Amino acid sequence: MAQTTGLLERGNICTYVEENLETFSERPLCAPDSLVLSWFSNFRLEALGGQLDSWEGARDGAVRLRDVLRAECFDALFDVWDPASCKRLLQAMAASPRFRDIAVGGFALDIDGADPEHPKQFAAVTLLLDDGTAYLAFRGTDATFVGWREDFDMTFTRPVPAQREALAYLGRAARELPGVPLVLGGHSKGGNLAVYAAAEAGEEVQARIVRVFSHDGPGFDAKFLASAGFGAIAGRVDKTLPQSSVVGMMLENQEDYSVVRSTSVGIFQHDPFSWVVDGQAFVEVERLSAGARHVDAALNSWIAGRTPEERDRFTAELFGLLDSTRAQTMVEAREQWRTSLPAMASRLADMDEETRRFMLETVAALVRGLLPGGSSE
Repeated sequence: MAQTTGLLERGNICTYVEENLETFSERPLCAPDSLVLSWFSNFRLEALGGQLDSWEGARDGAVRLRDVLRAECFDALFDVWDPASCKRLLQAMAASPRFRDIAVGGFALDIDGADPEHPKQFAAVTLLLDDGTAYLAFRGTDATFVGWREDFDMTFTRPVPAQREALAYLGRAARELPGVPLVLGGHSKGGNLAVYAAAEAGEEVQARIVRVFSHDGPGFDAKFLASAGFGAIAGRVDKTLPQSSVVGMMLENQEDYSVVRSTSVGIFQHDPFSWVVDGQAFVEVERLSAGARHVDAALNSWIAGRTPEERDRFTAELFGLLDSTRAQTMVEAREQWRTSLPAMASRLADMDEETRRFMLETVAALVRGLLPGGSSE
């Protein structure tokens, strides 16, 4: 566990990149590095007009991470989560000897909204580190309720289209980069995709996987975690959750995980810029908050006795509840809490008693995050 020597010495992934300048050849990849690299895939790299698509560019180093820092693309690149922090992070990466010369390629994007109830949103990119390792970064969900719904869907149904794409992408990367050691990682949905792809890969590809990082990624059902494929890579999975995790604690069972201190509250701890880094490691706490444990227990108890159809109906009800706020994101819902909470209460009143009771348990963590001064406990 990382030790702290005072609040002033704590930082986040931005300060980590700014202060740690050794190359990967000089110091191996660690968990904060993985969160940084996985978040790179959340930048809207499609704004660069295909510059990162080529696998050849990754192999021969024709495109480096520093080349992504283009001011004319900033507005499009950072249209996600916290644009100011994203910009600071990319600027730090482009200046740092640890990150600036990373070769980048193999960018893939597949968005299909033909089914509005279950849209496919997939993106991934490969980064070749100077120690000879390839890091496959899988994009997570965005900050919208549509993105959150995708996280819920993938816990109840397997495989979802994005998981199939992730497995296919891993296969392409393995072919394009023969013999190269592979590390997979992602934040939120991206973490789930990384674990799924690694577990479903063939033995030859699995043998090349060094590590798999899931940063607050949704979990899997008991059948998946008991599978031979997951068993083969379980010891290489590194899962991190913030102390009030909601997204990463979805489903009956979890991969082994460590708990990271966050400077935010409630569901807003899902924001990676709130995770506390001290030196070269996350600051860890002993266990999840009481609120997170309570929500997890309620979810697990309900899910265990429900059919897939009932779970799907619950997801529709939950996001209908969130949609009743007329907000598109959690940030908007929080800013408009005086109207958001009454709207949710009105929608709850129309539900049958059992659904209403469970829905109240599920949204408890969200409501704590919406209230001014909401507590992570």
